[in-house]
Amino acid sequence: MSSKEVKTALKSARDAIRNKEYKEALKHCKTVLKQEKNNYNAWVFIGVAAAELEQPDQAQGAYKKAAELEPDQLLAWQGLASLYEKCNHINAKDDLPGVYQKLLDLYESVDKQKWCDVCKKLVDLYYQEKKHVEVAQTWHKLIKTRQEEGADNQELHQLWKKLTQLLAESTEDQNNETQQLLLAAFENALDLSDKIPSEDHQVLYRQFIHCLSKFPHETARLKKACEGMINIYPTVQYPLEVLCLHLIESGERLVLRLDLRFGNNLRVGPSE
Repeated sequence: MSSKEVKTALKSARDAIRNKEYKEALKHCKTVLKQEKNNYNAWVFIGVAAAELEQPDQAQGAYKKAAELEPDQLLAWQGLASLYEKCNHINAKDDLPGVYQKLLDLYESVDKQKWCDVCKKLVDLYYQEKKHVEVAQTWHKLIKTRQEEGADNQELHQLWKKLTQLLAESTEDQNNETQQLLLAAFENALDLSDKIPSEDHQVLYRQFIHCLSKFPHETARLKKACEGMINIYPTVQYPLEVLCLHLIESGERLVLRLDLRFGNNLRVGPSE
């Protein structure tokens, strides 16, 4: 088979796939492989056709063979990702994070939007596996990338807020690095809120204080957050209640002085 005949067979395979004639596509690909056993496109087309024929093992083998032949080409990695996403393949749980990581490497310099899409999928996997450090670190990379791409404050606010949601329910299982990333996410989300005061901003502030109250070593940060919320929302009792409870539980002898006349000046200091 000449080079021209190989190209013709590959074109026929591609056309067969477009026409959903997957068995026909496999025949054309096998013809190519008899002549060129390391033909990248033939292996990719076999992966596509086998996946559509619900033959996940053959599809996986073909995609992996193609990826070994041309590790810096996208098609095989995209095929593997699609295969693992659509079926409960035995290797999907263990292999998909690595496939996403490879796609991130390949997309980084050529397609930032697809890079962001894959990044979010990877975070979802880490979240399901309760890998809190990986969730925080990967989402931070996403935010940094969007900042470099010129994302506006509203989008960045939503990204920081999303990170608080991903991490806030699992504080007991987090190490110090993840806890600090969570608290930084709250602070950034609050700073980037477009409407202050507002119901959404107030709810986010409450969540931040609630989160801080779980960390005994963050007393100074808790006091600062409570003072900040009272300054903005002087009629809301929640921050004062949390701070009082925290001080009682900590056993510290402190005096709380609240300017009731103006209702917006909370000072905390040691008793004399």
